[in-house]
Amino acid sequence: MKLMVRSPRTVLAALATGLAGLLAGGLLAIAPSANAEDSGSVQAVAVQARYNPIGATATGPSGPASAKFTAGPHCCPSNALVLTPKQVIGEADLQWLDLGLNWDNAGITSVDVCYAISTSVVGTTYISQTRVSEMTTPNSAVVRLDDGTNRTTPTANCYTVPASFTPSGALSLSLKVVFGNVNDRITIGMVKVGGVSP
Repeated sequence: MKLMVRSPRTVLAALATGLAGLLAGGLLAIAPSANAEDSGSVQAVAVQARYNPIGATATGPSGPASAKFTAGPHCCPSNALVLTPKQVIGEADLQWLDLGLNWDNAGITSVDVCYAISTSVVGTTYISQTRVSEMTTPNSAVVRLDDGTNRTTPTANCYTVPASFTPSGALSLSLKVVFGNVNDRITIGMVKVGGVSP
């Protein structure tokens, strides 16, 4: 009996020929790897949008003309916004700071507001309501988020309001404010919206 030894080159050539035959005969199929894109599903991606408060409007129950406080650049830094009361302002005075939010993503999961309060009596000056409303036609708006937690912390900090909605119109953030003394101030810093991409 004679033992035949083949060179590696000969073995590889034979394997290549065999694979080619299987492919030609349809016995072996090579499929692309499956992933989310191949299966048609879309993975949601967490996104955030940050807003500077400069440009926000002080408004009262009849619009800006009925505002009992002013909103202007803080010093310092001048890119924060300081709210200054013209008189003592209570809950029933319905005084709001309105800021437009450019949001082109899908669902909203959270709204963050950074602020600081300067007051001699903690708890008398505060943000009393955090609201996000949605508008399409200019004659009406729908409230999509409404949080009535009083934000009274005097030191600079940020708070988060959880949300769960998908807007279909233009968004505005509204902060209802209360001032217990004309010498008190509320300073607004960064506003942040969190959500998921389409």
